[in-house]
Amino acid sequence: MQVKAPAPALPRMALMLVAASTLAEHHRRCDSLFAAARAAAAEAEWSLLAARMGALREAVLAHFRHEEERIFPLYEETSGEEGATEALCAQHDDMRAALWILATLSPEAEPGRYRAELAELQAAFDTHAADEESRMYPVFERVLGR
Repeated sequence: MQVKAPAPALPRMALMLVAASTLAEHHRRCDSLFAAARAAAAEAEWSLLAARMGALREAVLAHFRHEEERIFPLYEETSGEEGATEALCAQHDDMRAALWILATLSPEAEPGRYRAELAELQAAFDTHAADEESRMYPVFERVLGR
């Protein structure tokens, strides 16, 4: 009987490269989903909007889970700043609430309010993503020796 040794864990540096790359990919994907949803809302394509908002909601929530479970712990460990991501997690909670508000609104009945809420959510997401990238990328780059 031959027992295989467990696969070695990825070195911390490789995890940082993956983390930075995944973070950027997630942000770009969410940006394109926001654009698609806002276009459907602007054109009053309500059934298309529902599908696009569903895709956006799933992508944003999956992105938050990924950050909270993988990216943020890696960042805190790498930066040495315990609790450095608390404000970012609070922003996630605020954006989850905004997604809930959008899910309870009727875009047909309140198109102006719906478009405004969606624009506010996108602005919050964009600000949040820029904050993450400006904080985390330099730390990952420094540790990687770039």
